[in-house]
Order: sequence, then C-alpha cells, then structure tokens
Amino acid sequence: MRDEETFKGRIHPDFYFGLVLLIIGTGLLLHTFNDRYDFDLLFGDVSTVFFPRIILVFWVGLSAILIFNGLRGRGATEDRTRLLSVGIPRLAMVFAVIVATVIVLWLVGLLVGGPILMIATGVALGYRRWVLLVPVSLTLPVAIWFALGHVARISLPSGILWD
Repeated sequence: MRDEETFKGRIHPDFYFGLVLLIIGTGLLLHTFNDRYDFDLLFGDVSTVFFPRIILVFWVGLSAILIFNGLRGRGATEDRTRLLSVGIPRLAMVFAVIVATVIVLWLVGLLVGGPILMIATGVALGYRRWVLLVPVSLTLPVAIWFALGHVARISLPSGILWD
C-alpha cells in the first residue's frame, strides 16, 4: 500500500514512452521529406513515400495520445513500479544502443552490424543467456539478409564502408 502512495504523485511511464515514440516518429516523418525520396510519382499521382507518411502520421498521433494519457495518470500502477525498478541508467543504455544501431547499420550494414547490435541490445536489456543470445544474433541477420535481400530483392543497408 505504501508503494502505491509514493507512485501516485509521479507521472505515469506512458508519458515517457509516448515522448520517445513522438520524437522518433516525428524525426522519421520529417526525414521522408528529404530530397532522397524524390522519385517518379507512382501512377502519376502518388509519391512512393505516401503510405509511409500516413503510417508515421498515425504513429505521431498515437504517441500524442499516449503522452496525454500518461499525464492524466491513466494505466496500471504495476507499470509505474516496473519502469522504476528497471532504472533510468538501464533505459538510457537501451536508448544509447538504439542510437548506436542507426550509426553501425549506416557504417557497416545489416550483415556485419546486425549480430553486434542484437547482442548489445540483449545486454542493455539485461538478457544474459549467452548460449541463446549469440547463436540467434548470428543467424537472424544472415537469414534476414538472405530472405529479404536475395529472395525478395529488397535493398538492405550494406553500409557506406562497403559501397
């Protein structure tokens, strides 16, 4: 009972999750207006980034709703205790791994950077079953690279160091 009283005055974690999602979604939405995405119009009317922009607008809108509900204090009290038990340093470490993911994938691509980043994310989240983490981290990027890159012919990041 004492724990519930101490958490009542604090902002619900949904506010922070919504804020992070809003920042990421807004950044991605603004990035779609980059001149790299100026392709020929699809069917003469619609740009190829039309659908991603719709999804990102929904993303930003739902993030704003999550922020609003977090400020109003809606949500289960277990969520508050769960977030605070994880700790702000671990959340900062996960955020740092996400930023590193973008940089590493840009530099060395999915095939080389994928395993490193999956292991780093697992460690940042506190997962310590190395017997499972390492093999999955090594095989999943290769499977994705083969399935999407060679079978589906989707362009995956190969990294600027390999271009």
